[in-house]
Amino acid sequence: MEEWSTLTHRVRREEAGKMVRQVLRNRFRFSRRMFRRLKEARAVEVNGDTVFITSRVYEGDRIRVRLPGDEGAGVEPQPVPVHLVYEDEDIAVIDKQPGVVVHPTKHYPDHTLANGLAHHWQERGEFHLIRPVTRLDRDTSGLLVFAKHPHAHARLSAQMQQKRYRRDYVAVVHGRLHSGQGSVDQPIARSRTHPRLRTVSPEGAKALTHYRVLERFPQATLIRLRLETGRTHQIRVHMAHLGHPLLGDTMYGGKGDRIGRQALHALHLSLYHPRGGHPRSWTAPLAADLKQLLEELRGDEEDSPLYKPKGQ
Repeated sequence: MEEWSTLTHRVRREEAGKMVRQVLRNRFRFSRRMFRRLKEARAVEVNGDTVFITSRVYEGDRIRVRLPGDEGAGVEPQPVPVHLVYEDEDIAVIDKQPGVVVHPTKHYPDHTLANGLAHHWQERGEFHLIRPVTRLDRDTSGLLVFAKHPHAHARLSAQMQQKRYRRDYVAVVHGRLHSGQGSVDQPIARSRTHPRLRTVSPEGAKALTHYRVLERFPQATLIRLRLETGRTHQIRVHMAHLGHPLLGDTMYGGKGDRIGRQALHALHLSLYHPRGGHPRSWTAPLAADLKQLLEELRGDEEDSPLYKPKGQ
């Protein structure tokens, strides 16, 4: 089992006399599974000596945890372009380009973003299983976070459940949203007639989307959205439910004559870093096709009697 990273902690006064397990649980929020792996690998040291996790510690002791490396085949490394925004020993933040599938599936078995990330790590002499914290549809562009080990994935997944992980998107929808902002609080379920699709249904899981108008055009609106939940196709389903499907989203009623995909981009994300707990945030510029779409829509404004500047 390959060692790849370590965590350290200096025992504080209030922690003196506690077991190593208690201190690590409070400090790093290790799962039971992680404790089992650490115990089996004898991967915990205090002041340089390997100890049992039931050992007692005292003020000033230095606890060092050697995180076991990943094992297994993983996905096949392939030279798929990966646009890295940020990377350290715990996470990788990627600006996904449109048209790229995140992870191998039955219909897309290779040349996915996961294959490209595995190749990137291989080139650096690293091996990690692919652990996306969130996912994006194939034709949605923007920010994604991958965890590089089980502990980071568990911490970030917990943040999502606790709503401490913020995701903001921008989208262009059909029609003019007259309300400057609003929320869609409608449950989403799998369609009974088309399994690939989702639909608003009282039998579905809770889904909450907030939106704010950024710019209005003669026949479309640019909006910014924030998700409280992460249901499949949530933004696409909610905006179609309002009667304003995304441009290019032919699955949910949008037209594809302006852009060949749904006009949706994961613009911004904020999270608390899994190692130190400090806040981090990133923003990804709009993909080239979305920039071109907005330029075309702004060009339509000049000759249209329907256009009204923002705020009117």
